[in-house]
Amino acid sequence: MTKADVLLEAKELVRSFGGVTAVDSVSFSVAEGELRGLIGPNGAGKSTLFHLISGHLYPDKGNLIFHGHRIERKPPATRAKMGISITFQAVHLFNGMTVLENAMVGGHAWTRHEWVEASFRLPRHRREERVIKERAIWALESVGLDRFMDLPAESLPLGRQRALQIARAICSMPKLLLLDEPAAGLRGDERRDLLALLERLHKEGLTMILVEHDVGFVTHIAEKITVLDRGRVIAEGTPEEIRHDPLVISAYLGTTTSDEAVGIR
Repeated sequence: MTKADVLLEAKELVRSFGGVTAVDSVSFSVAEGELRGLIGPNGAGKSTLFHLISGHLYPDKGNLIFHGHRIERKPPATRAKMGISITFQAVHLFNGMTVLENAMVGGHAWTRHEWVEASFRLPRHRREERVIKERAIWALESVGLDRFMDLPAESLPLGRQRALQIARAICSMPKLLLLDEPAAGLRGDERRDLLALLERLHKEGLTMILVEHDVGFVTHIAEKITVLDRGRVIAEGTPEEIRHDPLVISAYLGTTTSDEAVGIR
């Protein structure tokens, strides 16, 4: 990976809570167009690292560089305008709004009109709202929800609500999409639909970081995987390399054993 290929780079990130170091000198880089998996046992520091990237937490030490710019002290809204979008494990929808309206919310990350223009529906506001609507419809088509766009968002089953979160995120035109355990709570068909969606977005060139407790899900789709344990990076490599890494197996089971026992398939 050349320096020009790097979209996100973490350098020696540290974050502590009281006397507990949740992220301990973590360094890694993600290339443009890459789908990176981030895994580890419970308490490994995955969520903390994820929120350091999104801006919902700031590091105690270290640097975070996105598209050549340091962002470790920038708030989430600024990072969103720079092109970092996020979907959370707990589905966040705007109840009382339609599927289309929920997707359109993502478009306001890149709008330029001021509140006065919106209040008086001035020309730039109207133009941007048209573009947002077109982008939201495209995003819903991309995730297979366009036929539900006029329904109340809360009426969708969980799998489609997660797809709606992704549609809202890609409506923001992200350079980097952060996915926080998107497969959590999904059944067989819903998981297969999600895999197909993420594979399609990856083929279209979207850079993604997938934080997931389900190791099998990640190894099925990610090009490269970073493994955390007790706040530190203990392994990094392709899914095949991770499957057979004794440190990874030990972290999950406390012993070196077969990859089948860990569920890495």
